[in-house]
Amino acid sequence: MTEQVDVVVVGLGPGGEHVAGRMADAGLRVAGVEAELVGGECPPEEPESSALASEVLSAEGLAVRTGARAAEVSHSGAGFTVRLEGGEELTAECLLVATGRRVDLSELGMDTVDLDPGARALEVDGRMSAGPGLWAIGDVTGRGAFTHMAMYQAEIAARALLNEPGPEADYRAVPRVTFTDPEIGAVGLTEQQARERNLRVRTGVGQVPTSTRGWIHKAGNQGFIKLVEDADRGVLVGATSAGPMGGEVLYGLAVAVQAEVPVERLRHMIYAYPTFRRGMEDALAALR
Repeated sequence: MTEQVDVVVVGLGPGGEHVAGRMADAGLRVAGVEAELVGGECPPEEPESSALASEVLSAEGLAVRTGARAAEVSHSGAGFTVRLEGGEELTAECLLVATGRRVDLSELGMDTVDLDPGARALEVDGRMSAGPGLWAIGDVTGRGAFTHMAMYQAEIAARALLNEPGPEADYRAVPRVTFTDPEIGAVGLTEQQARERNLRVRTGVGQVPTSTRGWIHKAGNQGFIKLVEDADRGVLVGATSAGPMGGEVLYGLAVAVQAEVPVERLRHMIYAYPTFRRGMEDALAALR
């Protein structure tokens, strides 16, 4: 089977998903191909996030092919043909490849400082040191391809270079946001990652449309808040905030994960009414 569209986007991670959605908004016929929505070059996010992204992108008119991989790409005078595993073909005038990026240390002279140029990432300590007289920050450290990660590490490295005191790197509460509409933000561990670490996990989900602010918001109020609790310690180890201003709502969740605020304390906080943050109460109630 062959489908003709205007643009084929291979890779619907944070970047590809955002661009694909905006092109669909502009009236272009867009087909997106991705093994799993949301996550990209980062670890996969919660399955609820992928389901929401697929629903929203489909509603925008984007033909989403999840669980699919491109097997072959060819080009002719008429445009591009992308053949998927399984035999389906997509043809389009334009092709956007947004499959993410990987660290390449091979051309940085790693061998001259006794480091492996074939490594997938540069090992650094909590002060960003990779060896005597050598510091590294950002993508090359393998801690996530985020601008805010490089900024965080740069501050630590600057303190180390100036011999100033300060805490070492702490990656328990790394935030990430996919700036689609609705925004999908997450921090810490997903449910699957927490279980893989043999934690006794409890989860709770609150739906944005059933909250007061979600009801007021009306159209475009799709979303949810999902909490992942280490039940033995009674603290959150991860959370997802998807919905209008999901990235902003994520801030409080990131503080809770970073500071290991007891879940019981979170239950008895005062949440301003009516805000999207009040959806956290429903998620906390579901943890029971």
